[in-house]
Formats: sequence, C-alpha cells, structure tokens
Amino acid sequence: MSVLPQDQTNQNAPKHAQVHGSLGRRLLVLAALFVMLAEILIFLPSAAAFRSNWLQSRVQAARLAAIAVEVAPDMKVSDEIATRLLATAGIKAVRMQRDGITEMILRAPAQSMPYGTVDMRSPSTGRAIIDTCDTLFMPKERFLRVIDTMGLDGDDIIDVLVSESDLRTELIAFSIRTLIFSAIISVITAALIYAALSVFFVRPMRDLSLAMERFQKTPEDPQSVITPSGRHDEIGRAEEDLAQMQNEIRSALGQKNRLAALGEAVAKINHDLRNILTSAQLVSDRLATSDDPKVRTMGERLVRSIDRGVALCQSTLRFGKAEEQIPQKQNIALSTALADAMNDACSEHCDIAFDNGVSDSVQIYADPDQLHRIILNLMRNAVQAMDGKGTLSAKVNSDDTGLTLTLADTGTGIPKNLQDRLFKPFSASSRKDGSGLGLAIARELARGHGGDVRLVRTGKNGTVFELVLPHNA
Repeated sequence: MSVLPQDQTNQNAPKHAQVHGSLGRRLLVLAALFVMLAEILIFLPSAAAFRSNWLQSRVQAARLAAIAVEVAPDMKVSDEIATRLLATAGIKAVRMQRDGITEMILRAPAQSMPYGTVDMRSPSTGRAIIDTCDTLFMPKERFLRVIDTMGLDGDDIIDVLVSESDLRTELIAFSIRTLIFSAIISVITAALIYAALSVFFVRPMRDLSLAMERFQKTPEDPQSVITPSGRHDEIGRAEEDLAQMQNEIRSALGQKNRLAALGEAVAKINHDLRNILTSAQLVSDRLATSDDPKVRTMGERLVRSIDRGVALCQSTLRFGKAEEQIPQKQNIALSTALADAMNDACSEHCDIAFDNGVSDSVQIYADPDQLHRIILNLMRNAVQAMDGKGTLSAKVNSDDTGLTLTLADTGTGIPKNLQDRLFKPFSASSRKDGSGLGLAIARELARGHGGDVRLVRTGKNGTVFELVLPHNA
C-alpha cells in the first residue's frame, strides 16, 4: 500500500476519525438500548415472579406463626407475643378454616383499610403481571388478603392479611437492583458487540474507504490498488470487486492516455499529410484535364484517390476532437436536407436511384450542418454498399415522441463479423479505404440531439437504418 504525504494524512485523519467514532458511538448506543429493551421485556415477568415469591414467603411465615399458636396452652398467646409473631412474619393477621369452621389465629390492632384478594391456589401469570403493575404504578393504601392451603392435603385453608405498601417497597427495591444489573449487563454487552463489530465490520469498512480515497488521488499508481484480505464474507467480496474495478480503471486510464498521445501524433501527421495531398491534388487536376485519354483517365483515378485520402484525414481530425459543438437548432425541411446529402454522397458517375418519400412539408428541428453530416454518412455507406448501382429509399414516420427517418438500400448487407462493432470507430469498415468513422460520427451527432441511429435489419436484400430525433430535441 502506498504511503500518503504527511500533510494529506493529517488532513484526512480527523475526517476518518470522526466517521469511525460516529459509527462506533451509534453501535454502542444501539447495543445498549437493545439490551435494555430485552431487560424491560423480561422485567415484568420477573417482577411478577418476585411478587408471587414474596406473598408465598408471607404465607409460609404465617403457617409457622399458626403452628406456634397451636402448641401454646389453650391455643392462646399474649398480645405481646402475637404482635412479635406478626412482626416477625411481616403480616397483619392470620385466619384459618378447618372443617368449614373459620378461626382467627393472630390479629393485629384493628385498622380501617380496604383490601384486595389474592388466591395462591390458582396462580395466573397474566393476572400476576397485571397486579404487579397495579402495585408499582398505581399504589393504594390497602391490605392484601392472601388465601392458600395450610398443608399438602389442601383441606385446611389459611387466610393471611399483608400490607400492600410493604410489597410495593420490596418491589421498588427489586426494580432498582434489576435496573442496576441491567445497566451493567447492557454496557458490558454493548462493549463486546462494539469490539466485535469494530474488528469485523467497522475497521474493514474504514480500510475500504481509505483505499478508495488513495485510488481517487493517484489512480495511475499501482500501489494505490487495494490488496484483498482474503476474507470469505461480504466484505472480502467487496474488497475483491473493488480491486478488480480499480485495475480496470487503471487499465482504461492507461489506454486513454496512450490513445490521447496517439491521437495527438495522428493529428500532426494528418495536418502535414493534408498539405502534401493538397499539392498532389493540384497536379492531379491538371492530369485530369490532359488531352491524352490515358493520362486523363489516370488523372481522374488519381483525383479520386487523393479526394478519398483528404476525406479520411478530415474525418479522422474531426472525430479526434474532444467533443462536438452544441447543436444550433432550427427548423429544416427534411426533404431538402435529404436531397442535399444525396447530391454529396453520390457523384456524377453514381447510378443510384433515390426514392425520396418524405413530403416537402415535413420539418425537423435540428442543427443544419450536423443533420447533413448524419444523413450524408448514412447515405455514403449505402452508396458504397450498393457499389454505385441500386436504389436508396427514404421515408419518415412521426409520433408523439419524435420523427423516425428510415433509409433502406438494395446492397449486399453488412457482414456478420462487423454488426456487433458497427458503431465503434475505426473498426466497422469493410472497405480498404474506409475509416470506420461514418456510423460512429452519425450516432454521436444524433445522440447529441437527444436521438439515436440504429440498424433495423441487414441481409442480401439490403440494409435498413433508422435515424430517430425528438420533435424538440
């Protein structure tokens, strides 16, 4: 991996630290919240279980107090002992029912207070949770009458009176302890989750971000390409995809630089070659007007060859420009534009029948020069495909989206090996003297107008191209 300059490293460090810290804080907070949420979900059942255990312990203490009274002489104890038994058991009164007879065993001084009933013989978790919430969040000054069996046989019933305020105090203490333990557990769990995610997720993502920034600054440097860690998860696949993409971009940039250098050299060569061909053209023009038929014939052939060489230089230079000019659009009579392009595409020695099926009233909104170049390139290809003999027909269809100009020739068709790269520059010409730029230039100009040039069909019976341009491109 390449080492960044010191100033760039210091400049970028706070930003990455801030992003990393922000993500880490979020992970820590979310983990703590989720653990607390889990604790809250289990708190109410836990509090209900605590409440049931608390009431059960009071019933058990009441059973022991009842036994102590039963072994006393005449089953009677003094008020002082009764008070101590009730205080030790944490209850207010004990009553028993035997053989259908209810007997008060222990009783505290009379207190005027309402009471609720809790039957421990038929426990219900849902009812216990509701009663627990009622005790915690809607406190009332009342007693709870707790009913349970005296022994295992279930014949004798014990009726215990307890203070709900005592139960609420114990529930609050239990809740505070649970909250403290939950907070400790949530912090520890969140820290562990954060550490694991930081190692397996946050840090690799930060490394990916750093690798992308390094490559953005120096894409030509091979050292800026990320080295995959070899992981077999999604992050490992992301690293491999990023490395592949960076290598492809480096290759494309290298090819672009080589093409730019080659284009500059070709432009210089074309410039000098055009000057040479211009001088040769003057000589060939004189030869073409010679009185000697053989010299005149050779001169005409020389003129055509030089014209093709000049046209090739002009096309190459024109395509080598960074971009075409912005279209200067205006309304144009499409039929006239077709006729002008056909005159340029077909010389006086051309025996092509042009069927112009476009009405003189059809108008198209486009750049006149660029539209001429589009149609001329399509027609010139058609003329060359027909070898100077045949029929070229044009028709137009209009709908809500735009105009579609169809040009059909009666040539021999386009070879299959050229159809896939038909619109690629320098690669779609089947003629030795062709540049392979005509269709590439035509499509580029059409797309600059918001339209397109496409091949409809081709075969032994001819080729059909379509030029699609919007109404207000």
